[in-house]
Amino acid sequence: MNFDELYNRVFINEQDNSEVADPADFDDVEPMPLPPTDLATDGEGGEEPSAPVDTVSQTSTSLTDYITQIEDFANKLNSTDGSSLNSLVSRLDKIETPFEGIYSRTSADIVDAAKTLRSVSEKLKNFIIHAAKK
Repeated sequence: MNFDELYNRVFINEQDNSEVADPADFDDVEPMPLPPTDLATDGEGGEEPSAPVDTVSQTSTSLTDYITQIEDFANKLNSTDGSSLNSLVSRLDKIETPFEGIYSRTSADIVDAAKTLRSVSEKLKNFIIHAAKK
């Protein structure tokens, strides 16, 4: 095969493809699922837990559920969609109102709390991933 044939097959044919990816097509993408482990599910994996379980832990959810709840709460504290606590205190911070200065006094703490929660979530995910490898 000479260069002209290769050029026509690859470059010209590829150029005729006018289909462009649309970001709206990717709104149904789910996050990567975490691997199931007995450690992450409090013994819900079909096996009985090795230690006796009290009533509090019987009603507890799995570790992956806690991770999801932590991430959801971190988003409620600080996210870019305008429905977070940080956005609310920003809107409430008006001159000559009882909430004057609320944003400057609380915003850094809210951001730090969300950051800490996301960090805890990532650490828990790492434990689940490493537990699944063993």
